Amino acid sequence: MRALYIPLAVLAAILAFSLWTGQYVQQSTDVWTDALAESGEAARAEDWSAAAEHLEGAYRGWGGSQGFFHIIMDHAELDEVESLFAGALAVCQEQDEPDFHTLIAQLSAGLEMLAETQRFSLRNVL
Repeated sequence: MRALYIPLAVLAAILAFSLWTGQYVQQSTDVWTDALAESGEAARAEDWSAAAEHLEGAYRGWGGSQGFFHIIMDHAELDEVESLFAGALAVCQEQDEPDFHTLIAQLSAGLEMLAETQRFSLRNVL
């Protein structure tokens, strides 16, 4: 019976880490998605400096999590979000409202997909 304690403890630690990771990714992407929504609202109001500020804030948060995200996630998905951020930042500088809103929507969807891949759900387990 004692031989089971170590494997069970390891499994419990893995489960706890997985649950924490899913929660951390969800909370992080929620913050960034909210900042992107605020950026979109500022762009609609033609306040491009505020739009850039919100977008850059989301990007700074994104950049701060990259080390950890590269450990737990598929790099192709992270690269896609990174390129969407770069595109949104460039279009924001150009003040191209239609393209900006398109990229913000794609970026929000990409962040939501990242969160979805880390959620504890039957779909992800199977």
